[in-house]
Amino acid sequence: MSSNTTAQKYAEALFGIGKSSGKLAVFQANAEDFSKILENAKDLKTALSHPNIRRVQRKAILDGILSGCSYDPVFANFLRLVVDRGRIQYFSKIVASFAKLRDEADGRVRGVVYVAAPMNASQRERLRQKVQQSLGKEVVIEERIDPDIIGGLRLEVDGRVYDSSLQRHLERMREAMLERSEL
Repeated sequence: MSSNTTAQKYAEALFGIGKSSGKLAVFQANAEDFSKILENAKDLKTALSHPNIRRVQRKAILDGILSGCSYDPVFANFLRLVVDRGRIQYFSKIVASFAKLRDEADGRVRGVVYVAAPMNASQRERLRQKVQQSLGKEVVIEERIDPDIIGGLRLEVDGRVYDSSLQRHLERMREAMLERSEL
């Protein structure tokens, strides 16, 4: 079974429990927090998954971490299951899959806009509203600065790319000029 399939199955299980208990937001917040812990303590993921560290020791390490967190008890048990089954290396994918399931359930899509310079609040909101109107879904847009854009923007949302960057316009002009020169 691929890592994506495994992560998807764990995410679906967590999502199902969260939905039936009304704790989707709590589970997502707990999952994102634990992801940050794993990112900040690189050796922790290794300790929780290394075959030379006995299962009892891995559980003790996780319980030590959980004692300092105020996670929902059901979510804490989910983490114990993930560690016990040796799936902690998939945790970031589990969290991403869970977030996607939650977005789909809430009728929300996420996108990324690449711009040469930061957008002001009015520009961001206008863009968000246009995309939201076009897709008929709530839209959350993350802004990333990309100096290669030069001007304009490139938007990736809901599996599509909308490129109105100056860089892309220049590429199209170049392609058109090359095409005409071959005639």
